[in-house]
Amino acid sequence: MRSRLENEVDVLGGAFRDLLFYGEIHSRDLLEIPGGTGYNVFLGLQTLGVKVNFHGSVGSDWPFDKVGKIRKGKSGVFVCRNEREVLAVYRAVNLLTEYEDVHSKILFATLECGRNAFEEYASRAKETGIMVILDPSPIFEWRAEYLELCDLLLPNSDEYKMIFGEHPELKRIEMFVKLGVDGGIYFENSEEYRLSVSKGGKFPLGCGDAFDVMVVYGMLKGMDFREILKIAIEAGRKASFIRGSSTAVVEAVKNID
Repeated sequence: MRSRLENEVDVLGGAFRDLLFYGEIHSRDLLEIPGGTGYNVFLGLQTLGVKVNFHGSVGSDWPFDKVGKIRKGKSGVFVCRNEREVLAVYRAVNLLTEYEDVHSKILFATLECGRNAFEEYASRAKETGIMVILDPSPIFEWRAEYLELCDLLLPNSDEYKMIFGEHPELKRIEMFVKLGVDGGIYFENSEEYRLSVSKGGKFPLGCGDAFDVMVVYGMLKGMDFREILKIAIEAGRKASFIRGSSTAVVEAVKNID
């Protein structure tokens, strides 16, 4: 078995054909670009010089550079208007993702490939001492027992409320919570550290994914949680000025100090 490299991350998540309409019903512009939180984090970490192993699936109709496993069937599709109104999400072959060995010390995962894929990856990672970082989206795939499979959670404010609700005692897990225009919060047990953010732009689609990239990068580099939260919030803010999902993430993380 090969040794796990220090500057390497495994990513389990979705790859989607993002169809992004801008304007009203008769939209004046359309972007078709690769996206999905898993794909965007994979691409963002690559941009930062990290070796990344992508665990996800695309169909033979995938029109971009190949990534993950090519499977029989259609690629996932995400349709959104003005980066605020989600019109449709079709996960397609993302749900056919099967386990492949994890080679690094960090597994970043989403729930885009379904519960079965996440549970197998996370349980095997925990057995071998691999750190599991989870962005719990889509939140309808979440199960309470996943708290035992994760070392670090990256929910947004709505996901945070749905996970913990009226049970603050469950907050024993370490997490960075994305607050959008209000910045972010770091939680660990009773410790809470909050940072606000200066005014952002009008394109929020890539913000959360850029935040995720910098949290994973900061953990990989052994940064203090205060520094991680600062660079994650700044990356999210920068992404909000750039149209698109993967494009915004790449541009936002390029020059983070």
